Amino acid sequence: LCIRDSIEAILLDSRAPRSGDAYLRFIPRTEMDIAVVSAGVNLTLDEAGVVKTARVALGAAAPTVLLVEEAAEVLVGSKLDEATLERLAKVCAGACRPIDDKRGTIEFRRKVAGVLAGRAAAKAYERAGGK
Repeated sequence: LCIRDSIEAILLDSRAPRSGDAYLRFIPRTEMDIAVVSAGVNLTLDEAGVVKTARVALGAAAPTVLLVEEAAEVLVGSKLDEATLERLAKVCAGACRPIDDKRGTIEFRRKVAGVLAGRAAAKAYERAGGK
């Protein structure tokens, strides 16, 4: 006899005010659901629109999901200007340890990881109320 427990609820803390997140992925074709690379960004802004806290994760960029702390540090203290987004892209590209296969080369995946991280950060910033 095998008795399995079932999940009845998942309780999450309330989201901090002025918080936003975004997740983007690059897939080779619309009928194929395997991401070449993905990026997720979560951030919280202060009253002036400056990033107070941030988290940046990259998927399909290494054997397991990467939580890129250095990328989060790039965002904290900024209003996501162009220079910050360029630094974010560079840090994320450097953090990758992707494979080289038929869906994309190592260089391509690194470039896409940086681009997606920047786009996700901008979208998360907008969702948090940043201007």
